[in-house]
Amino acid sequence: IGIAMGGKRGSEVSREAADLILMDDNFTTIVNTIRDGRRIYDNIRKAVGYVFTIHIPIAFAALLAPLMKITPQSLLLLPFHVVLLELVIDPTCSIVLERQPAERDIMKKRPRSPAEKLIDANIMAKSIVQGLAVFAASFGVYFAELRSGSAAETARSMGLAVIIFANLFLVQVNSSNTDSFKSSLRRLVRDKVMWAVNIATVSGLAAIFYTPLNGFLSLSPLTGKQALSATALAAASVFWYEIIKLIKRRKSKKILK
Repeated sequence: IGIAMGGKRGSEVSREAADLILMDDNFTTIVNTIRDGRRIYDNIRKAVGYVFTIHIPIAFAALLAPLMKITPQSLLLLPFHVVLLELVIDPTCSIVLERQPAERDIMKKRPRSPAEKLIDANIMAKSIVQGLAVFAASFGVYFAELRSGSAAETARSMGLAVIIFANLFLVQVNSSNTDSFKSSLRRLVRDKVMWAVNIATVSGLAAIFYTPLNGFLSLSPLTGKQALSATALAAASVFWYEIIKLIKRRKSKKILK
């Protein structure tokens, strides 16, 4: 493509004929722009994949409950719980995932084909499997609590807590397709926005469980043991993907050798 200087050096004729104009007269800007473009595109794909993943537990909970003849009063997610989850999901997607820093190997990747789809089969498969894992953990603990004789409010609180904690863990795990959770966390630890979203989410969860809001939302306070169990189940439903990333890293190292 034709490139022209757009600051002090370029002429008006060259700028009109060029496909790309460098306003700072610096060719390094081309590399930085490509890196930013790849980062933005990569983050959009991660965000869309995350949206598919986190909505699978919501959709499956609504579909499976009638088949299991669960009464409407005992459903895992009532309408206002779905609204509550959307208030958590949208900021997580828009604020956190879409502003992730570029991955370390982003400039080593081959240029993508213009015909490449935003969401391909691999991203869809990953999202579906991750979503089913979160659904199994949340609905499983909810149904087990119901079967054990616990009140519907307690069972619902356990299932909802698993979904919300899994939502936080998904951001950390899916922030990189190859780097480990530890590496991603080290890169994101200085991100004040990420910490603000996480703290706001946990604070909101505490508010709906341990304030008079729990009665309005048909929830009940969780004991320390129940809260730890919900956190552990949420972590297990998400962090299994770290094993997949480890396998990918080992395969890439073998190819480089």
